Amino acid sequence: MSTNSNKTELDIHTDDQDNRRLFMKKMAALFGATTAAAVLSGCSLPVAEKFAVQRPKSSQNGTLFSEHELSVLYSLCETILPKTNTPSAVEVGCHEFIPHQLQHCHSKQQQDDCKQIINTVDMQALKKFGQTFILLQPQQQQQLLIDIESDSILSDIEKGQFKFLKALIVFGYFTSEVGTTQVLNYQPVPGGFIGSIPANLDTKSWGPQAYY
Repeated sequence: MSTNSNKTELDIHTDDQDNRRLFMKKMAALFGATTAAAVLSGCSLPVAEKFAVQRPKSSQNGTLFSEHELSVLYSLCETILPKTNTPSAVEVGCHEFIPHQLQHCHSKQQQDDCKQIINTVDMQALKKFGQTFILLQPQQQQQLLIDIESDSILSDIEKGQFKFLKALIVFGYFTSEVGTTQVLNYQPVPGGFIGSIPANLDTKSWGPQAYY
């Protein structure tokens, strides 16, 4: 039996394929096959794993987002995966993971989609509450994101953009050191933002503690 110290290139390639299939299955259960395939396309998994080990400085993530867009992304990460009895998405660096992953693995169109939906969320915050998203109270941020997915305030295209961005955040969380070592064995708590997913023996090892 191979060990980590003497795996062949074939073993490693097979492990990578197995890991990608597992992630695809779990992400598809959360977000649907189309979104999962977009998030996990090409080099996504190895790039994500490298980021988790060698987390780059924010300055190395380029200029994909403006300073304000990064602030909104930061708040989105904190709202989608807040701190519970495990660290939040921000604490594990998902707000830095997103631009890194987009620049290394995704198309210009997907990058633009993420920029657009970040600005759309901010505009919806102004429209609904009279303030930018980063200035809202946590409860208001949560309610706005719930409305974005459940109501008709966004077009189907915009909802798809939001689902893709949210899937990237979740993907970044579960490929982080915290996600792989502290969270994956926790039982999911139904009722959160993505908590309508049935909790069973298959989903137990994948479930997060909260998605707002």
